[in-house]
Amino acid sequence: MQKNYKTFIECIVVSAIVVFLIIHFAIRRYDNGSIWELETLWGDIGYTSAIVCGLAILFNWVLWRIPFVGRWLHTPNISGEWSGKGKSSFKDTEYEFTLKISQSFLETHVHGYFEKSRSDSFSSVFIHDDTLDRTVFVYSYQNDPKLEYRNKAEKREEGGLNIHYGSTKLDIDYADLTRLSGTYWNDRNCTGSWELTKKSKKNGK
Repeated sequence: MQKNYKTFIECIVVSAIVVFLIIHFAIRRYDNGSIWELETLWGDIGYTSAIVCGLAILFNWVLWRIPFVGRWLHTPNISGEWSGKGKSSFKDTEYEFTLKISQSFLETHVHGYFEKSRSDSFSSVFIHDDTLDRTVFVYSYQNDPKLEYRNKAEKREEGGLNIHYGSTKLDIDYADLTRLSGTYWNDRNCTGSWELTKKSKKNGK
């Protein structure tokens, strides 16, 4: 289980207990009915479930994006569109690409758009080192070449590219979440480095 899922479940359990205690013992004591009646208990459990579900949905999509909350939970908001410059160990190739990151508290999906291919993440996690007070984002991906380059690979022509898998590690700087840098490696025996700049919503740059 990823750390975020564990934290999320723990928060739900604690919130449910607190909300139930408030409803049942703080609010119900002003009612005429007994707090120990079965009908009252079930009713308050229902109210608690509805409130906690609403809070859980709100937190997963909105509340965690508050900067100090995200930092406290070691889950920074890096969603959006990024302009990237990369360098590969394959012939010291330099290239440009676009990265699109969609994110909730529980899940982060990364889609990369390159000249010859597209990549999609299938697992991801934020990792925090308490000793160094450092957070990194790591994800694994599948890279699917465009058909023309896949055909070249099948014919063993120059410039061909096969489907391949890899992982990327991006360093997080909480002081500036508009820039990311990191490294990647894949099963084509290639490694490389990335520099990413977040595109502005106003001008797309």
